[in-house]
Amino acid sequence: MGEVDEKPFLKVCRQRYSGENVELEQAMLCSKWQKTLEDPSWYPFKRIRTGEKMKEVVDEDDEKLKTLRKEWGEEVKNAVKTALVELNEFNPSGRYTVPVLWNFEQERKATLKEGIAHMIKEIKTRKRKLP
Repeated sequence: MGEVDEKPFLKVCRQRYSGENVELEQAMLCSKWQKTLEDPSWYPFKRIRTGEKMKEVVDEDDEKLKTLRKEWGEEVKNAVKTALVELNEFNPSGRYTVPVLWNFEQERKATLKEGIAHMIKEIKTRKRKLP
C-alpha cells in the first residue's frame, strides 16, 4: 500500500516522449513522486468534520498537487492522491509503503480466507507438475 500506480505515468509519458525515452521518463517521474510521498515534511491533508467525527482528506488546494495536475494531468494527480490516502490510512507515522495481500480481480485488499485459498490452489498446481 502506498506505491504510486505507474500506469497513468506511462500513459502521459507515451503522449509526450518517443522511443526509449518513454520508459526512462516514466520511471524517473514515478520515482520522484514516490520519494515525495515518503517525505514526512509534506503533509497535504486537511481535517474536516463529518458528523461528530473528524476525518483527514487530501487537500486539493495543496501547491504540489496543483502543480502536478497542471504539468501532468488529472490521472497522474489521482494516482499520487490514491497512494497518499493509502499511506495515511495504513502507515501514517512512518510514511513508507506497506505490503498488503491484494485481490487484483476486484481491486481491493484480499481477505485472509482468499489468501489461503490462493495458496492452496498454488500448492495443488505445483504438486501436479512434479515428476
